[in-house]
Amino acid sequence: MTGLRSLLLGSLAFVSVGAVQAAVLVPVAPVPNSTSTTVFGINGDNVLAGGFIGDDGVEHGFFGTNGSYTTFDAGQGGTQARGISDDGLITGFSNSQSGDVGAEPIFERKTDGTILSVTRTGIALAGSAQGFSNGDDKFAGTYWNPNIHQAIAFVGQNGKWRSDVTISDIHQASSARGMNSAGTVVGSYFRPPQHGFIVTDKVLTIVDYPAKRAIATELEGINDGGEAVGQWIDRKGLTHSFVLDTASNTFTDIKVRGAAEVKAWGINAAGAVALDTDIGAFIWCQHKSACPKGGTFVAAPVHRQKHR
Repeated sequence: MTGLRSLLLGSLAFVSVGAVQAAVLVPVAPVPNSTSTTVFGINGDNVLAGGFIGDDGVEHGFFGTNGSYTTFDAGQGGTQARGISDDGLITGFSNSQSGDVGAEPIFERKTDGTILSVTRTGIALAGSAQGFSNGDDKFAGTYWNPNIHQAIAFVGQNGKWRSDVTISDIHQASSARGMNSAGTVVGSYFRPPQHGFIVTDKVLTIVDYPAKRAIATELEGINDGGEAVGQWIDRKGLTHSFVLDTASNTFTDIKVRGAAEVKAWGINAAGAVALDTDIGAFIWCQHKSACPKGGTFVAAPVHRQKHR
């Protein structure tokens, strides 16, 4: 099963490959005295958020413009900042080095530095939280339900769970990663295999990267222009990334020369993408005007869907 389809509209017939376009790639400066720096979130002012491993061997959160960062910790065992709103709110999770999603408390950091534990009916949730919508500062997240041993996609706001995300297809687990001001939520669910999803007004659209060697697809963010960013995994277990124009069903590949793995995370209103690779962190932009200065042009192949 490949391509983008709605459960209500039927499936797409085949895929054609369009021209190779040029995108812009800007290197992200590592956090000083870090052994690795990962960028997850980017807001409309190109303020970044992510995690870094310090010289103490512990993961810490950070945010700021490229090369000028503020660092923080949201709890014990490591902090990973995943999303940042245009207002400067930050989501993520602590105990990030545990390797156990059921033991990683979800947090929301306010602009004054206050750390809120994300709760549901007064009980702190474990899992992760990531992308924000504009305007109301709702965020997409995933919490672990220990009663049914399942990860569940949800929408939160102001440090609280607001609602689960309805996935109207049979599945074993779901994860919400991003949302926009229209209330559209993106993420992935496991049926198996792993599929990307878009949910608008409870209508589910399934997203699978259009390649025979793709065995899993995940969506990580979506902006108000309907551009969704995501990842797909090949049969060798390597991760690749793309931007999906949901209006035209067009996939644009995110390429980084010399990188074996490319992981795209957040996307801002202008289409700038927070990118992590095995050779460093970057900001990727389909259009030069969306990117900070200091970038180079890179290939960006386009795949266009065709209907029956």
